[in-house]
This record gives sequence, structure tokens and C-alpha cells, in this order.
Amino acid sequence: MANPSKKRRRHTDGNEPDHLSALPDALLVTILSLLPTHDAARTSVLCRRFRDLWMASPSIDLSLETPTFEATANGALLSRPLSNPLHSLWLNLGCDKSDHLHLPDSFLSSLLLKAHSLGLRHLTVRGIAHVNSIFPTIFSIDSLHSLDIVLITLKAFPSLVTLTRLKTLSITFDSDDNDPAQLNRLLSHLSSLQHLLLFLYVKDGFTLSSQTVQNLELYLIDNLPGDKSMGLSMPSLEMLKLDNRNPYGVLGIHVDVPSLKKAAINLCNLCKPDVTVVAHLLNCVSNVEDLSLHIEESLEEKSSFPILFEPDKDVPDFPNLKHLNVNMCFHEHNFQSIVALLHHSPALELLKLVHEVPSAKTFGRNHRKRKDWRSKLPRNAAGNHNYTHITNLHLGQKREEFIKFISNRCTCKLMIKAHS
Repeated sequence: MANPSKKRRRHTDGNEPDHLSALPDALLVTILSLLPTHDAARTSVLCRRFRDLWMASPSIDLSLETPTFEATANGALLSRPLSNPLHSLWLNLGCDKSDHLHLPDSFLSSLLLKAHSLGLRHLTVRGIAHVNSIFPTIFSIDSLHSLDIVLITLKAFPSLVTLTRLKTLSITFDSDDNDPAQLNRLLSHLSSLQHLLLFLYVKDGFTLSSQTVQNLELYLIDNLPGDKSMGLSMPSLEMLKLDNRNPYGVLGIHVDVPSLKKAAINLCNLCKPDVTVVAHLLNCVSNVEDLSLHIEESLEEKSSFPILFEPDKDVPDFPNLKHLNVNMCFHEHNFQSIVALLHHSPALELLKLVHEVPSAKTFGRNHRKRKDWRSKLPRNAAGNHNYTHITNLHLGQKREEFIKFISNRCTCKLMIKAHS
């Protein structure tokens, strides 16, 4: 057996090669770029070689809430030579400007102008302190490919916008306090914009439009009661993620997206009057190839009701639908809606259904009958009737057998109910 002391001596032998020193500067800079800038700066004390390496990192994150902000900003950005281009900048402005009275607004603007001169491509801004003073500078950085200022509610946009290369935009806009046409004017200036993530405080009658956006993530926010509706006009849109979390019921949405191929729709707090709105929305996206639905009925509803399609109304055709993924409470009414949808989806290949029962905590309060909210999905091979996953539905025989099975199941339930 080897002597442990010899093993220790072998590992601490001064003749062992220094693998870290053997790495090229370019690789070390790449490694340092994966660290927070504050931590990367601390490596400057390791040795003479590391003294300035951290300053060449293509990614910088700065926070006004750290006491070393000015020193780090000067070392990593303001003193940076043009030979070291800057790829991305993450800037945390903090929430209270009074904590940074010693810092003039012009200092932040100078940071952004320097980043612009270094070819900045990706900018992320968080917080609200000093934000009004730097907006004009932000929207003039024509080298930007992506801009993320989601957590800031914009009250107005600068009159001059030169983001001609911008491809990705994440932003929050309050259209209740301001003219929503400002947002459309901004989008019209972004001639290269393809990806848009938008948190939108909805104003009734507003239509969001863009000629270039291909992927849209839209989070609709509305904390005021009353029926509201908005439009969506995007002829190039191919992917839509819609999250409608209005606590007073779903907002009416009129969609004009002829190129749409994929849609993921999340609707919450739905009540019986919302059935018309949901049915209209599904009709607007009926040409998609991939559809994901996450439907949550209001916890205030005491009994189950059909939510996908209006009773006694025709179900729209989904001629291109290949993949369908639905998470909802598959009580009897919703189960019947899915059966009807399958009859109108001739190209369907994959079907995934997940049963989500309304919160059990509300049963007692609203006198709900648990049996009315149980899953009516057929049991799968594992004996579980809360999950169904069917593939290869494009094969004629398998499709016919499956639709016949669930149609018979639905018919039998209706007959039992009628006789009772």
C-alpha cells in the first residue's frame, strides 16, 4: 500500500506544471467573463498577468447598489480601449435615487456612450433610479441587437430612436396612463425587430401592430374591473405566447396574424361570460400547427361549465394543427369540447391532455361537488386518468380508433345523464 505522506509530497511538488499559466489570455478572459464583474475584478491581485485581464471581459455587470460601482465602472468600461469591444452590459440602477446623490446623471450617460463606442450589442437595465435621464441615450445606441428593460414601466419614449439593428426587445409599457400609440410608433422605428417580449397594461380599444415581429411574448396586465378588449395586427408573426392574467376575467383579444404557426395561450380566472371571448380567440388562431392551452377557471365558480367553445355553436376547423397540448380541468363539458376539436383537426399527430382540478381549498367555501370537477379523461396504460398522451394520430387506423373510443365514451356519459 502506498505511503499517504508520499502522495501528499507528490501533489505539492514544486516541479508540477502550472496549467493555469499555460492557458492563453483569450481563454482566461472568456473564463473571467462568466464571473460577476465584481468577482472578476478581485482576480487582479493574483499576479501581474491577471492585473488587467478582467478589464477585457466582453460582458460587464454594474450595480449602483454596490459601494465599488464607480471604481468598477471606471476600470471595466470608461478606461477600456477601443481594441477591446464590449458585447453585453447589465446595469442595475437601484430603486431609490436618494441613495446615490453623489452620482450625477451625466456619469451614467457617459457609461452608455462609452459602451456605444465599444460596439455594445446587448443591454439589460433594471431599477428606476436615474432612468428618465438615460432613456434618450439608451434609444440612440444603434449598435444594439437586444434591449431588455422589462422591470421598468415606461411612461414615454424619446422622440429620436435609432435602434435600426435591434432584433430583440423586452419592455414594459403602461397604456392606461399614456397614449398607447407611442408604443406602436416605437415599433415602427425598429425595422429589424423580430422578437418582442411585452408586459402591457391594457387600455380598451388599443391595437398593437408591427410589420416585422416574428415571435411575440405578450403578458397582459389589468387590475381594473370592466370589459376591455385589444387587437393584435402582426402579418409576420409566427410564434405567439399569450398570458392573460386579468383578475376580473379574460380580456377580449382580436388577432390578425395570418402567418402564425405556433401559439401558447395561458388564460386564468375564467367565468361563464368569458366563453365567448375564449371561443373567438381560438377561432383567430385556428391555422396554427402547434397549439398549447393552459386554462384555469375562476375559483369563484360553483359549478363546471364549458369554456373552450360556445354551446350550440359550430366548432372552428383546425386544418393545419399537428401538435395539441392542453392543461385544464377536464370535467364533462371540457371533455366534450376536446372531442369536438379532434373531429375538426384532420392533420393532428400528437395529443397531450393534462387534467388540473381547481384548488381543493375552495370546494368547501363554494359548496362545490367534487364529482363535478373530476377528470373525465380515459385511463391511460398506467391506470391514471389525469394524463393522456397519444402519438401517431396521423396514422389513419389509430386515429379512427382513438376518436371512436373517446366519442363513444362521451356519448355514453351523455346518455347516462339523460336517463338519470
